[in-house]
Amino acid sequence: MFAFLRKSPKVLVVPTADAFWSHCNDTQRIRHTPDGPEANAEERLDLQAGQAIKALLEVEIGPEEGAAPVHIQNWDWNDDRCRGVAVLRRAFKPEVIPKLQALLVGEFADFQVIVSLHEDWKSEAWGHMKLSATQVAVQRNVAQAFAIAA
Repeated sequence: MFAFLRKSPKVLVVPTADAFWSHCNDTQRIRHTPDGPEANAEERLDLQAGQAIKALLEVEIGPEEGAAPVHIQNWDWNDDRCRGVAVLRRAFKPEVIPKLQALLVGEFADFQVIVSLHEDWKSEAWGHMKLSATQVAVQRNVAQAFAIAA
C-alpha cells in the first residue's frame, strides 16, 4: 500500500475516523434527482456500479454471500453516487485499491467508494478509505498498518 500511496497523484491521509468522516461529509455530492424516469435511471446506474464493485471484490478478495462473507456492500440507493463497502481486515488486499479506482471511469467517473475495514462483523470499523477517480483518502492507521505489512 505504501508504494501505491507514494505513486498516487492525490492521496489524502487523515489522522482519525472523525477526520475521515468530516472529509467525506465535505466532499459528498448532494443530488436531488427528480422522481420518475431520472430517478429510475440514476438508481439503475447505482446498481450497475454496485454490481461492478461486487464482481471485482468477489474475484480479488472473496465472497459477499454464503457462509463466510469477507465483504458486504450497502445496496441501498442514496442518490449521492457513493457506494459503501465493508471488508474484513484479514481479507483486504491493498492492491485492490487501484483496481477499484479503475472502475471509476466513464459513467461511473463521479462515483465514490467508501471502504470500511472490520476485524470481524460484530465490531465497529477499524479504519476507512474513500476512493474517487482522482483521490484516495485514507485513515492514517490503515495506511500505516498496510505499509508495515507490505
